[in-house]
Order: sequence, then structure tokens, then C-alpha cells
Amino acid sequence: MVDGKFTAKERAYLASLPAVESVSASHIRYADSFRIEVMCRYNAGESPAAIFREAGLDPKLIGYKRIERCIARWKKQGERDRRGGERANRDDLRIIRHHDLMGDDAQSSEMESQDMLSKLTQAQLIINQCDELIAKQALRIDELERVLRKLVG
Repeated sequence: MVDGKFTAKERAYLASLPAVESVSASHIRYADSFRIEVMCRYNAGESPAAIFREAGLDPKLIGYKRIERCIARWKKQGERDRRGGERANRDDLRIIRHHDLMGDDAQSSEMESQDMLSKLTQAQLIINQCDELIAKQALRIDELERVLRKLVG
């Protein structure tokens, strides 16, 4: 890295990594799967620098500060995503309260639509939570398999 910019050789190396979606002279865009893996492992207590290093993203190459900023940004994004799901549920409740003021005919068809929307929202939240749990379990299995290979090998 020269003056905070990646050299052509460094950019070629970074672009070759599965964890990297794209790279420019000063920015790295990470693959979504890598972001999920990092946050699951980070939430499980692993060191961010170690996680990045295992993916071929040595902190000496990309900088510790870049790793810290990624973790902070991805944590904030996760919090916003969770709040967005909660907000959708509150909006569903407001719509349902509005239906209490409507007539029976209009209320029943609109209530059915809103009930379906509410069920879909809930299902999506459950799926997201399940996906996160599955990702965490897969990472833990992977970690245990690596430890086992070190012990056996």
C-alpha cells in the first residue's frame, strides 16, 4: 500500500479472494457471504483480525483500521435491519387498529389482506433468524473441523 492506495499487484491479489467482491485503489467491497461469516464469528467471540487473516485479508495489507470500520459498519447495519423488522410489526399493528374503525364489509377484506401481510412479515423475520442461526452453526462446525484437522494432522 502506497499513500493509502493499493498497488496494482495488491488489487489483483485482493480481487482473487472469494471474500472480495471488488477492489479499487482505495476501497474493498466484500462478498455478502463473507460479511455474514465475519459477523457470525465475531458475535461468537472470534477476533476480527484473525477472521480477516484466515480469508487472506492480512491486516498488515488492508490495515487494522479498515477491519475495525467494517465491523462497526456491519454491526450498525445489523441493528438497523433488526429495528426495521420491529418497525414493520408496529406498522402492521397501526393498520389493524385502523381497521377497528372501519365497517364490517370493508374491514373483512382489508383485514384478510393485512393479516396475510402480517403473516408474511412474521415468516420473513423467522426465516432471517433461522438463517442467522444456521450460519452460526455452520461456522462453528467449520471451526471444530479445523481444530480436529490440526489435532489429527
